[in-house]
Amino acid sequence: MGKKAKNKQAALSEKMFQATEEQLARYNDEQVVQRKLLEEQKDRYRQFEFKNPYANMQNVFEDMTIDMRAADFQRQQGEQQRANILQALSGAAGSSGIASLAQSMAQQGALQSQQISANIGQQERQNQMMAAKMAGQIDMTERGGEAMVQSAEMGRQSTLLGIEYGGMAGANAGVQAAYANQMSGFGMQANMLSSQVAAAGQITGAAISGVTGMASFKPISDRNLKKNINKIGESPSGLNIYSFEYINPKHGKGLFQGVMSDEVPQEAVVNNGIHDMVDYSMLDVEFKQI
Repeated sequence: MGKKAKNKQAALSEKMFQATEEQLARYNDEQVVQRKLLEEQKDRYRQFEFKNPYANMQNVFEDMTIDMRAADFQRQQGEQQRANILQALSGAAGSSGIASLAQSMAQQGALQSQQISANIGQQERQNQMMAAKMAGQIDMTERGGEAMVQSAEMGRQSTLLGIEYGGMAGANAGVQAAYANQMSGFGMQANMLSSQVAAAGQITGAAISGVTGMASFKPISDRNLKKNINKIGESPSGLNIYSFEYINPKHGKGLFQGVMSDEVPQEAVVNNGIHDMVDYSMLDVEFKQI
């Protein structure tokens, strides 16, 4: 990677870091504002009072009175009828008959009074039964209202928790996105450094490969393809080392150092079908141009 490209990539990375820092600051500020608004709304919601709409219901049958007008009318009517009978029969019955008739009328009046009293008692029992029934209905209704209040309270707590988690999730998502962008910038920088290291590794690998290639180089070593052959030394293992030139320049131009294929171990000799070549990686002699 050229210097100009490296500088361009470094500038782009720096620009991304600045953008992510600004984004993170905006999200943090927004978190503060939204948190304040959320707390105000939650406080108002908490202070709202749920009431039982059925509390303190009145039993309309509790103070119901007995209608005495019918009883009074019945009593007055009976008395008037008995008076009329006594007056109509007083002349014909005589004194003894009148006494007997009066006693009979008195007994009828007593019976009528008992009947009126029984009717009044029946009304009282009916009123009591209706009041008790209404009291039971009121109690059940009030209990249902209390259950509604409790359900509303539970719903409020659940809603507050949902608001809390939802608000935190939204705010955290923004912050996490900013952090993700920041980490992406770090990743770009790491990739750039990795590319530089890889390029250096490729250069080093190429150098090592070149050395290895030289070590495993198999030049043509037939004696009859060389000229100006002169012994210049021996290797530690006793192989003769020569200086020479190739007769045909296509095999190499200039003066070289090496061995003769007919003097080295045969496992180091490779024939290409025409000429002998020597694998110098198997010898303690260096082939080189001198």
